[in-house]
Formats: sequence, C-alpha cells, structure tokens
Amino acid sequence: MRILYLTDGDLAPHKAPQIHVSQFLKHWHQSGCEVLLRAPRTEQDMPEFEFPHVWLPHVNIRLLGDWLFQWRMYRQLKKELQEKRWDVVYTRQISTFPALYRLCREFAVPILCEVNGFLLENYQTGGASAWKLRMVEAMEKKILQYSSLVVVPYTALKERMNGHYKLCKDKVMVVENGVDPTLFRSLSRQQCRTSLGLKSDAVYIGYVGSFDFYHDMETIFRAYKGIAEHITKPVYFLMVGDGERKTAMQALAVSLGIDSFIHFVGAVPNQQVPEYINACDVMLALQPRERLEKMGEAGFLKTREYLACEVPVVLSHIRGTTHPFAEDACVYIEPESIGALERAVVDIMHEKISLSSVRDEIVAHGSWAYSAECLRKKMQLLMEQSHA
Repeated sequence: MRILYLTDGDLAPHKAPQIHVSQFLKHWHQSGCEVLLRAPRTEQDMPEFEFPHVWLPHVNIRLLGDWLFQWRMYRQLKKELQEKRWDVVYTRQISTFPALYRLCREFAVPILCEVNGFLLENYQTGGASAWKLRMVEAMEKKILQYSSLVVVPYTALKERMNGHYKLCKDKVMVVENGVDPTLFRSLSRQQCRTSLGLKSDAVYIGYVGSFDFYHDMETIFRAYKGIAEHITKPVYFLMVGDGERKTAMQALAVSLGIDSFIHFVGAVPNQQVPEYINACDVMLALQPRERLEKMGEAGFLKTREYLACEVPVVLSHIRGTTHPFAEDACVYIEPESIGALERAVVDIMHEKISLSSVRDEIVAHGSWAYSAECLRKKMQLLMEQSHA
C-alpha cells in the first residue's frame, strides 16, 4: 500500500505533533508500506526520519502562509493522482483547504482526515468575527464530508462531531494516542534524580505537558502548601513543558510564595521525558471542569506515558462518568478541587493508597504500534473498496 501523509502542522524538534506523526509513519514503513511525508519546514533544522520525507517551504504569515503551502501540496498531489501514484492519502491538521479533499474524491483515492479538535472552536477562542466563524465552519464541514474517514483520538470528540456536523457514525473512527513502551518504562528513581541534579531525599510532584487552558495548572499550584505541610520531607513541583500560560504560572508561584519550590524545566527532548517522570513520586494530569464537561477525558497522551513508567498518577475526573483508565490504576479526583488534590498526593506518599500497574495493557493495546496497525488495516480496507 502506498500512503502519502500530508500535514501543515509544526513538526519541529521537541514539538508534540512530530512524535505523533513520526510514530505512525515509522510503523507503516516497517510494515512494508511505501510512505512519504510532506510537511512545512518551520525551522532551519528539522528532524531526520528513517522513512521518506520532504520539507516544503513555508511562509510564516498567519493564514496566507498556510494557504500558499496547501496550494503547493494541492498542485503536486493532483499531478501524482493523475499518475496513480498513491493508494491512500492521510492528512493531519489541514482544516482550511477543502479542495485537497475534493480532489481525492474526484480520483476515487481514499483520503483520511485526522482531527484533534474543532477548528471552529479554535477561532471562537481567539475571538474571531461572526463572518469568519461562518466561513471556517463551512470549510470544516466540507472537509469532513469529502473525507473517506475522519480519525479522532477520543470518543467524546467523535460524539460531538457527529452531533454538530451530522456525520454518520461509521465515518468517524477513534484511534487513541499511543505510547512508545520501549522508551517509557520504569527506571531507577535515584539514578534519574542524580542524572538530573535533583535532591535524593525530597518529594517531587511532576507534570509533563503544555501550559495552556486545557490543563488545570492553578489547582496544582494552590495545592502546594497543603501538600507540603503534611509531608515531612521537602516537597518540590517539577514542571516540564512550555506554553502560552507559563509566564502567568510563574507569576502565580511568586504570588503564592512557593516559587523556590517550583522547578520550571521547560521543554525537553522526548527521549529525556521518561527520566523526569521516573524521578517523581507522583505525576499529575488535571483538566478544568469546563473542559472535562465539554470534551470528556481527551486521551491524555502524557497519562499513558506516566502509567507506562509505573509512577502513581492523580487524574481529574467528573464523578458518574466512565473512567478513562482502569479504575484502580489512578487516583481520580473532582476537577478544580484543591483539597482533593492535597489528600490524594498525601495519601499516596503515606502509602494509604495502593495502585495497580496497567503497563502490560498499555504495551498490548496502548502503544503507537497498536494504533498504527489499526489504522493501517482500515486504510487497506478503504483502498480495496475503492478498487472494487
């Protein structure tokens, strides 16, 4: 099977999409598929992959830069489809160019559209005008209609897309984000701390991810004093990642008088993330209540990585809804509850809570290899149906 992967996302080193894209393509390539990635060159030094890839020029001008990039991809794809070059086209984050999807439909080549969130909601959050929102909604609707299959990372997004755009259920497939279990595994806590220059006799509460509105950072910071006063050892927060709200969170730490106990590590290479996770006593994965009510548990990639390393996890969860992971694998707390977070961390440290390991399940059904194979089989079926 010959697969063309197109994305206008930023695949620069240390960017999360780069991991997602490269894992799928790597496994398809290893399974015997002919693959090619086309993506924008967003930095001078882009990653080198073991599978074929091409970095296309990209102008860093909002909307105009993306449109020029997508038009270049369109012209190249049209030429190749005329030559019957590809069996399947897979796209990620291309949400403003319906012509690309209509083109594949005209040539009867299956095209899959991976959606990690509503483009319309991104514009709403950014305060876009009413006419622009109508335009974006129309484009997004056309893309979803032209697509042979829409791929989403969690069930709540599938349900919302089906409801808003009236898609048939068979058109949307849930493929959860995976984990690389050979990289994310249990390591010696003390060796990791020594390597990272951390204290051996302290307690470290960790977080890995972006500093944005999807994650409830305020509750984490406001719970610090309540946690520290019930633990005899020094307590530190290890915050790994970057994002638009990082400066605001640094200011919050100062206002709370806890900035000397917070390590803002910044973004680190993916290969080094397991070292930071294993250096911690507890890892946190918290979302605001509004986000959880609207989106459900959004397939926390980092939570699976925490669990693959077999480090205790505290996860925000609305009571009465389905647990995203095995109920006894995480400590579930009500979202935005400072007291609940304090009690959960303290109880873990005092060994009042015993959590089970789900690493074997993650290796079997939660790896990137597993997710990639599920998609490969679906693409194979779509290709065979198009040739029938």
